[in-house]
Amino acid sequence: MTSKFISHPSWMRDIPDATAVTALSIPGTHNSGGIGGPLGFGQTQDLDLADQLNAGIRFLDIRLSHYRDNLFVHHDVVHMEKCYADVLAACSDFLGRHPSEAILMSVKDESRCDSTLGVFAPSRIFGKDRGDPDNWVVRSNSFEDAFNVRTWQHLEDPSLFYNFAAPLPDAGSAAINPSFTSETTMGEIRGKIVLLRRFEGGHHVGLDLTYWPENQTFRSAATPVYDVHDRYQGLPSEQKYELVVDHLEQAKSGDLENLYITFSSAVGLKAGGYAQTINPRLDDYLVRSAKGRVGIIAMDYFEQPRELVSHVINMN
Repeated sequence: MTSKFISHPSWMRDIPDATAVTALSIPGTHNSGGIGGPLGFGQTQDLDLADQLNAGIRFLDIRLSHYRDNLFVHHDVVHMEKCYADVLAACSDFLGRHPSEAILMSVKDESRCDSTLGVFAPSRIFGKDRGDPDNWVVRSNSFEDAFNVRTWQHLEDPSLFYNFAAPLPDAGSAAINPSFTSETTMGEIRGKIVLLRRFEGGHHVGLDLTYWPENQTFRSAATPVYDVHDRYQGLPSEQKYELVVDHLEQAKSGDLENLYITFSSAVGLKAGGYAQTINPRLDDYLVRSAKGRVGIIAMDYFEQPRELVSHVINMN
C-alpha cells in the first residue's frame, strides 16, 4: 500500500551549518492545525502535525484563540478541537527524534471570535479539559500571557525555542534568547523552533511579524525584511497561480537576506478546490525551474501530489 506522503524526516541534515535560514527553500502548510474541521469547514489539511513534520514540512502556520487561560487551535471561527499544548507536543517529540531539523512556527492570534461570543464561544462549546496539574492556577490576561504560561507549563526543555524563552510564572522577566536575523544560520537553529510572532508581544518574544495586511502581497520595513504573498480571497485559480509563481520568481532573484513567504492557499467555502487546481501546477513549475531559493511555501493538502514537498526541498 502506497503511503499518503513521501517521508523526509531529516532533509535539513544535508544543509550546511553555515547556510543562512533566509536563503533556504522550505515546504510549509497553511493553517497547519486545520485538520478535520466540522463538515470540512475550515479544513486545510488531511494529515496531522506529526505526519506533516515527517513528510518534510518545516513551516507551521498555527492559529490560536485565547479563551479561559488556554489557547485553542482555530481557523477563524472554526474550533479544531486541539490546543497549543498539542502543537508543542508534536514539535518537541519530532525535534527530539530528529535533532538535525528545525521548525519555523508562525503563531497568529485568532481570539476575536471566542472573546466576543461569550457562552456561545466555540472554545467553550468544543474545548476539552486539558488536565492541568493540581494546584496549578495561572490567570492570563492577554494572549502573550497565555502563550508564555502554556509554553512554560508544557515544555520539558526550556531551550526548545531558538528566539523565545518562556518566563516562569511570577519570575519577573524572561531570559534573553538570540534574535532571529538575516544572519541566523541553519547550524544555530538545529533542534529548535523559530517563533514567528503574529500577536502583540514583547521584543523578546520571537520575530515580530505583526505587520501583516489582510489579503495582500506586501513587504515589511523591519529588519530582517519579510516579503509575503497572502492573497486568498476572491481570486480565480488562474490568477492565484500566476501570483504565486510571480512571488516565487521574486524570491529566486531577491536578496537572500530577506525572508520570503508564499501562501499557495486560497479559500472558497472549502480549501480543497483551490489545492486540487494549484498544487499540480505548482509541482510542475518546481520541476521545470532551475534550483534557487524560493523561500517558504505554505500549502493546503501538501501531499497532493505526493512529490510536491520533495520538489520544494530539491530547490535548495
